Amino acid sequence: MKKYLVCLDGSETSFRALDMALESAACGKTDILAVTVVEALTFFDCNAKDCEATFKNILREPKKILAEAEELAEARGLTIQTRIEPGRPAETVARIARQDAIDVIYVGSRGKDDVENLLLGSVSMRLVQIAPCTVVVVR
Repeated sequence: MKKYLVCLDGSETSFRALDMALESAACGKTDILAVTVVEALTFFDCNAKDCEATFKNILREPKKILAEAEELAEARGLTIQTRIEPGRPAETVARIARQDAIDVIYVGSRGKDDVENLLLGSVSMRLVQIAPCTVVVVR
């Protein structure tokens, strides 16, 4: 059985990566894990009164993204697993790929934050360098 990991950030290219992974999964027995990495959780710090509300606000968008991914998979008769993880996106995805023995990572070529990509380099480029498996970069 193959194992695919799809990086989702809500961008159009990340959903195209999901589409490609779903197409490939339809050809055989495959597990798909859709992951949204939330860098803000790494810096999460607030007082006790505000923590719960702040945490819910931070997770609202990632939960929405993963719910949409589940709906797209269900529309094709497939089931996927989803996960929200804190950390730096490329490093976190590479770690999950190692831990879960992932065969292929699907990632969009450009994420939602193009300004950050210009300054720091893209997540997809970094992932190609450090991932323990094949990385499919989708345009």
